[in-house]
Amino acid sequence: MKFLVDQTMGRLAKWLRLMGFDVRQIRLDPHRPETLPPPAPEAYIITGQAYLRHKAPRPDLFLVRSRDPKDQLTEICRWLPAMPETWEPLSRCPRCNQTLLPLAPEVAADRVPEYISQKHQQFFECPGCQRVFWEGSHQRRIQHRLQELRDRLKNT
Repeated sequence: MKFLVDQTMGRLAKWLRLMGFDVRQIRLDPHRPETLPPPAPEAYIITGQAYLRHKAPRPDLFLVRSRDPKDQLTEICRWLPAMPETWEPLSRCPRCNQTLLPLAPEVAADRVPEYISQKHQQFFECPGCQRVFWEGSHQRRIQHRLQELRDRLKNT
């Protein structure tokens, strides 16, 4: 599943990437609906611009009503009911969208703080921006938030 997210919704794009989705941010002009990308299989356009939804109704165009990224994620998951089963959390770079690759601990040791290299054995690297990732409190908070979203979806 791929998402084309209106560039005004950067936090939502980041969270969709953290969920493991291929997300590209695009510039949408509500006054020129002809600039929408053509429909593609398994690709969805997400915007908060209601005017665009009325000018260019399409089944792959989803209008997010909330301004809060947590509520936006809930809206999208309810719109695409099979979505939680397709999550691959923390498999993409939240910044540049590349799929993360394993990185040997001895290679990561030169690129992370010493206490991190001593404490962790599993690292990942973004081939795009070369950022290094490891399981820490930040990832646990992300996993916790995604679990809260799963729970919210089950209870509705």
